[in-house]
Amino acid sequence: MFFRLFFAILFISFFTSCDFISPKNSRLQNLVYLDTIIDYNSVDVYPLLLVCNSCDTNTKQNQCFEKELLKSLKANFEENNLKADKQVTDTVFVDILVDNKGKISVTKIYESPEVLKEIPNFDTILRKSIQKLPIAIQPSLKRGIPVNAKFKLPVVFLLRE
Repeated sequence: MFFRLFFAILFISFFTSCDFISPKNSRLQNLVYLDTIIDYNSVDVYPLLLVCNSCDTNTKQNQCFEKELLKSLKANFEENNLKADKQVTDTVFVDILVDNKGKISVTKIYESPEVLKEIPNFDTILRKSIQKLPIAIQPSLKRGIPVNAKFKLPVVFLLRE
């Protein structure tokens, strides 16, 4: 009888040990694991220009930022009064970097041979236009830390003779 009682207590204590009684921390462990994964291809908050300060969602901020950049570039190109010998319809992609201080600069220009032939000083005009842009009032943020952000903007040319 004593052995039966002893084995019953041993059996019960074995199946109700600390591992079986304590709650699983898997949810907490999963949250910690997810928190350590960093997506280097996106930011939490896009850079803000003064005009885009009222945008409430991240996608609206990004759209406003790109729209304002293109609008500024268009105004600067119109100031330079670009003309071509023949009609040019082409797209040039420009990599723009907004550093962690909010300064905007050109990192790479994917020039089109047709645009380069018709507008040989396109590179310098573009870089001067970018230098005239306002500094972002807030750089991109990732987890609350200012980071560099790179954007690829399409510049569409519709030049006529």
